[in-house]
Order: sequence, then structure tokens, then C-alpha cells
Amino acid sequence: MIHIGDIQEEILLKSVLDTVSDGVTIIDPDLRVVFHNEAIRKMFGDITGKLCYEAYRGRVEPCVDCAIIKVLKDGKQRKILSDTVGPNGQVMWMECVSGPLKDKQGNIIGAVEIVRDETEQMRLSKEYATIKREMERQASFENIITQSRTMKSIFGLIEKIAPTNSTVLITGESGTGKELIARAIHANSDRKDEPFVSVNCAAIPENLLESELFGHVKGAFTGATRNHPGIIRTAHEGTLFLDEVGEISLTLQAKLLRVLQDGTCRRVGDTQTLKYDVRIIGATNRDVEEAVRDGVFREDLFFRLNVIPIYLPPLRERREDIAPIANHVLHKMCDAHSRQVTGISSKTLKKFLDYPWPGNIREMENVIEYALHLAEDNHTIEDEHLPPKMLNQSAQEWPRSDLVSIEEFTRRSIIALQSEHTEEQIAEILGISRKNLWEKRKRWGLGRPISISGASKAFES
Repeated sequence: MIHIGDIQEEILLKSVLDTVSDGVTIIDPDLRVVFHNEAIRKMFGDITGKLCYEAYRGRVEPCVDCAIIKVLKDGKQRKILSDTVGPNGQVMWMECVSGPLKDKQGNIIGAVEIVRDETEQMRLSKEYATIKREMERQASFENIITQSRTMKSIFGLIEKIAPTNSTVLITGESGTGKELIARAIHANSDRKDEPFVSVNCAAIPENLLESELFGHVKGAFTGATRNHPGIIRTAHEGTLFLDEVGEISLTLQAKLLRVLQDGTCRRVGDTQTLKYDVRIIGATNRDVEEAVRDGVFREDLFFRLNVIPIYLPPLRERREDIAPIANHVLHKMCDAHSRQVTGISSKTLKKFLDYPWPGNIREMENVIEYALHLAEDNHTIEDEHLPPKMLNQSAQEWPRSDLVSIEEFTRRSIIALQSEHTEEQIAEILGISRKNLWEKRKRWGLGRPISISGASKAFES
């Protein structure tokens, strides 16, 4: 047993050790705890006099490959991360750093162990890994059905430009899935393991946007009580997605231009120029070239952002994708709301095809969620389940060139439905016999669905 006189100065530091957040224990050659600080008491209770393996792990014999035993034997420091069960029965993760305790002659008389509770850090790491896997799944390029040549060409472009560091400007109407295209670019780039940071420039007041984007130093303005690194610093070595970039003021555009030109900027109130490594992807539903002509968007910034332009067409310009997207969204909504609506009737699908979808996929999600709550389980969505706005808009108000014949509608419906329905279900939804369905397939040369490698999850939002 180690006596107080043997460790002299270490015990004199007890009052100091009780103030630190990490646990500190002193263990004698018999593996018995002879001292611990307040942090250890909070983790495990009063363990003075207990054997370390009994105190930490509730064991009746030393741990296999015990770090303390090794330290007592060779005097070399050890660092391990291990799990144990705390006094409340909850699993704890501990980072333990063990080192020798020596007397004045250099003889090993015990061991000192520093214990850090890493339980919350491990929980956050697991949560981050789960979220990261889900984001990668959502941004992956597999098994999405599309008939649109325009979208297929966009997928091909993404595969080519994702590994580069070039800036991208995504344009298109609201609701077309610009952020998910940006996520797809990030997920297929060399930066995929680094942060993807998204900021809606239109959602942050102008007087706060500079501080949020570029950061500030303590005392830079009233209320700046601490340093703030800024969103750009958060995205360092990753990807920064600036949604609604066309709404940034001319003053901030100048600072953003500098980040794009040489990767540097200054925090608000700072005299030091900081260097950043970040890929920037911008997005807007504005006509940026018109904004340049109107003098509200810098031409030099436009050229810097528009290195790789991607235009996302609205649904009305790719009607062949409306039915597949509608059925995909319906399945997603059914899962989210624990519903069993079997599909969208052929009559209602035609209304979907004819409707101009001014809000694009976001509007379609709202329409289907609305209809889902009115429809019955084990039945299809019908016209009467649609929102009044969609029902009240007459066909005469919609572009005539977008209307399709019943035959063409049936052909598109078969293509859309076959990805997630059996032959029997397709025939039932379309109100035809299986024989009739087979004949139509043969006449139109329709096989099973086309799976596009490289298809984006942009259809999900």
C-alpha cells in the first residue's frame, strides 16, 4: 500500500486536481486505488481502496491485456479507449492515459491514470456517421427511374465535374431540387468526407449575413461577445452551398468574390486575412444575367460562379418524369405517414401530366401529402382527393402543347408504374386486363423499367 508520505507533492496538488474535468487516479502495485479526484467520484462514486478493475469494470479479476499492469512492469505510458458500465447501468466510453508513478530514486511505486469521459463524443460520432450515411444514400446515383434526356445529361455532367474544384452555379425555378444536385456533386467529389454546409442567403437578414458567412472577432460590434468563425470556416476543406446567392448585397458580393479569387477573407472587425480551402456551389431562381445588366449583381462574381452552369428544367419541361416522380413521392409519403394508399388512378395521373406545376417537385409533394390524408388505405388517389386549386384550374388555362393523347398517357403511365408495381397492380390501376396490358407492352415495345446509373435523388425534393 502506498502511504501519503510516499507520494508527497502529488497529494499537495489535490485541491488543484479536484478542479479539473478529467478524472485522476493513483493506483498502487497491487492495482488498488489509493487516490482519486472529484471528477472520478462523479463518474464512479468513492472508489478509494477498491481494486481498479473492480472499481471501473465490476470485474473480479484483472482485465485481459491490462494497461496498468504493463505500465507497472515497463514504465511506459499507455493510452486506450474502452467501454464500461457506470454506476447507473449506462454504458460509458473512457479514454484512459496511464503512466508510471516514481519515487525520488526513480523506482516505480504505482501508476497514475487520467480518465476522460468520451461517452457523449462517441454518441455524437455514431450519430454523425448515421446522418452521413443517410445523406450519402440520398445523394447517391443509383436506381432512380427517368425518361428525361435533359436530366440524364445533367447526371453525366455531375459525374464529370464532381471530382474537380470548379465552382458551379445551379439555376432553375423554386422546387426543382437545386440543393440535392449540390449534395450529389459533393457526395461524388474528393471532399465527400468533409463538411457540406448549406446556407440560404435570402433567409438571413442582410445586417447579419456578413457576420454569419465570414465570421467576426470579439468586440467587432455591439453583442459580439466572442469570436465567431463563420460559415465559410465551418466548410473549410468541404463544400459551401449558397442557395439564393442572387440575393446577396453588392457589398458582400465583393467579399465573396475575394474568396473565389484567392481563397481569402477577413472576419468582421479582424485585421488578419485568413486562408480557406472550400468549393463553392451557388444556386438561384433569378435570371442572374439580367441582374448583372440591372447592376444588382457583379459581373465579375457572376463569371467566377458560373464556371460550370447547370440549369434544372421545371417539371413542365420534362413531363415524361412527372408520373415516375409522383409515384416515388407517394411511396415516400406512405412510409412517412404509415399509410397504405396503393397508387394514383390513371385519370388523376393524367391530371398530374397536364398540370403546369408552378411549384415543381415541392408543390407535387404538398399535393400528394394533401391527397394522401383524404384517400383511403388500399385505394388509389382520385381527383376528389386533390387540392381545390388543382381541381379548379381548367385545362384551357394550361399550355395546350403539353396535353397528351389517352394512348400516350397510357404508355407513359405503364413506364411510370412498372418500377414499383406488379403486372396485376398496373392493370388494376389503369382499369385494363392483364392481357390488354401485355398487348400494349408488345405494341409499344415496352420492357421492364430503365434504371439509370447516375440518376440523382433530386426527384425526392
